[in-house]
Amino acid sequence: MIVKGVIYTDLGEAGGFVQIDWVKRQFQEKLAIDPFPGTLNLRADDDESLAHLKSLREMAGIEITPQEKDFCTAKCFRVLVEGKVPGALILPHVADYPVEKMEIVAPVSIKQTLGVKDGDLLSIEILP
Repeated sequence: MIVKGVIYTDLGEAGGFVQIDWVKRQFQEKLAIDPFPGTLNLRADDDESLAHLKSLREMAGIEITPQEKDFCTAKCFRVLVEGKVPGALILPHVADYPVEKMEIVAPVSIKQTLGVKDGDLLSIEILP
């Protein structure tokens, strides 16, 4: 499954989230990713990618389980960004989370590694 999205800058809160000890540990144990302190935000901009994102929300995925009451569960899927950068797509279990929004965590800065910027289109392969 391939989803495409346009890079954009969001609130900047995910960088701190992925560095919380229990979150970082679960990414390492469950996904073999030592997360870079931040996520890449993408907005799906075509009907096929939106349909794929909706179907992913119905699939099992790999759960990141909160160990503090103020956090939610997140579902993750292993991905390959532009066929080069391994990572994970994060879908938080939040009622009003935008259906077109994707957050990608990786062991490196995806923007720096791929030389991309806000407004660029990326292809994300969802791995089995």
